[in-house]
Amino acid sequence: MLPANVQPLPWDSDFLGYPVARLTTDNLTLREVKDAIDVAKQAGIKLLYSIADPTSTDLNAVLRQQGAWLADRKTTFAMSARTIDVKTSISNIRPAIAHTPQLESLAWQSGEYSRFRLDPHFDTMLFRQLYSHWLRNSLNGNIAKQVLAWYNDEGQELGLLTLGEKNRRADIGLLAVEATARGQRIGQQLVTTAQEWAVGQGYTELQVVTQGSNRPACAFYEKCGFIVLHIENIYHLWLS
Repeated sequence: MLPANVQPLPWDSDFLGYPVARLTTDNLTLREVKDAIDVAKQAGIKLLYSIADPTSTDLNAVLRQQGAWLADRKTTFAMSARTIDVKTSISNIRPAIAHTPQLESLAWQSGEYSRFRLDPHFDTMLFRQLYSHWLRNSLNGNIAKQVLAWYNDEGQELGLLTLGEKNRRADIGLLAVEATARGQRIGQQLVTTAQEWAVGQGYTELQVVTQGSNRPACAFYEKCGFIVLHIENIYHLWLS
């Protein structure tokens, strides 16, 4: 039987095809962290996720000693959406409805720094399947309230942005600009439209989560006016 601080993750387990769980380290001693990892291994858990405060030196050290790999420095950015008073219509941006190969390609590009892409234990195709699933469930409204695309004059999608809600904030999920079209302010236009959507939906803040190692994305969000809200270290611990 798993302890309360090791929580099975049914969706991840089903998608990946083996037992996956999350280790919650809040209020645990370093000895208890080690014991929880041992119990998870004995219970047949193959992959254990764990989140640690970057400032908790001892906890991060213990996780690394146990073989955990720092998969992501999860960085949450936020900004006030109340400063947007006047709607500026951007004709190239429209709601995306149908799943297309180009939108799928943009979804994959949005996860270039994803821990599911960078962890060598995962197959590349699995990463693509994950982001394709994310796109499909955004388009059908299961995990997003709005999906926006930036279209060129030929009707091709060169940018993608999905919007939902998290922690009572409007939340950007997927955001990508076609590699060959970057530098044309497409990303900024998508973020401006996201701000306007947030205000229209009654939100006072807009947030986005990205990988700390994705320096271009972090610099982009800071340029757009976002500030860092908090950072978490996410570890992958492979137990078998």
